[in-house]
Amino acid sequence: MKKARLAVIGTGDLAQSQHLPNIRQSKLAELAALCDLNHELLQRLGRQYPSAKQSTDYQELLADPGIDGVVIATREDTHVPLTVEALQAGKHVYVEKPLAETPEECNKVVEARAASGKCVIVGMNRRCAPAYVMARNLLLENGGARNLFYRIADTYSFGWGKRFGQGNRMLHELCHIFDILRYFADSEVAEVYCRSQRDDDESILLTFHSGCTACILSSGFASYTVPKEHFEVIAEAGMLIVEEFVELRSFGLSSTPDLVKFFPGHSHPDHNGQHVQLFAQKGYPALLKFRGEIAAKIADPSLPEAERKTLPLLNYSVDKGWQGAIDHFADIILNGSRQYAASEIDGLRASEITTAALKSRQTKKPVTLPQ
Repeated sequence: MKKARLAVIGTGDLAQSQHLPNIRQSKLAELAALCDLNHELLQRLGRQYPSAKQSTDYQELLADPGIDGVVIATREDTHVPLTVEALQAGKHVYVEKPLAETPEECNKVVEARAASGKCVIVGMNRRCAPAYVMARNLLLENGGARNLFYRIADTYSFGWGKRFGQGNRMLHELCHIFDILRYFADSEVAEVYCRSQRDDDESILLTFHSGCTACILSSGFASYTVPKEHFEVIAEAGMLIVEEFVELRSFGLSSTPDLVKFFPGHSHPDHNGQHVQLFAQKGYPALLKFRGEIAAKIADPSLPEAERKTLPLLNYSVDKGWQGAIDHFADIILNGSRQYAASEIDGLRASEITTAALKSRQTKKPVTLPQ
């Protein structure tokens, strides 16, 4: 079976933890090339992925007619120029989030994609998470969303987010949440109101043109033992709750009896994957127990390094849609399938909401978005 041939540009932690193993596991894609400025890293990854071409020059890969698409997982400030160049070279693009720091930068990608006719997927992958796919389908059967609540609470004590600096969680993390709330509300945001007592600890109210509202509780000061994401949706009548991508519950929906559905965890070929089916069998209680056990091991200085390297990465242990997004990207390339993953327009909208939320946090006043 023909597969989409993908090159990964930028082979740091995210690419090694997600994009490379997900391409390797995909039935629709194959890894054609690796590109990074770090020659030693390329050599090491080349031993893991021996069939992939290696290059320190991304332009060499963009000129290769045997490459169908590129996955851009470089520093955030390089996303726009690399995406524009790739589109101009006739490549489909999967680019990590955030697309850019400002709407003005995002618009450069919007214009380049329109001129190229190629596809752009922005790595706001939650649209492809199996639990959210099912939740949205149920919602559409029951009159759509009227009220939404999202809690995303993590801790920086284990390292993630520290490199961004205080106050930048909204740009680098909440773009995911702004996108999934727009997707579920099926409407554009009209107004943003953000209040915060300290950086990276915010409450945000979104009001949509449809009249739907969404409240976000975001914090970088929680505990790693607590599941990171909790999502509630009030429909026309009834509601849905999704617990950290592993458990979906519905209540009072007219289209179906109340249900409880568990979802497998996310697998990684280089880590212990016992949790994958554990979550599928026991759902949220299993996740709570799992996070507590793994967090305790991570914090144990006496844990042998060899064992530490095999521990599942907690925030990567649930299925947030990374594999689904790569498979969807390959399907678009191969078959021209309709795109439902976040596009460059969605990346632009996330940037506009982020800009408004940052302004609201500073002024302590609601900010209206342009129509």
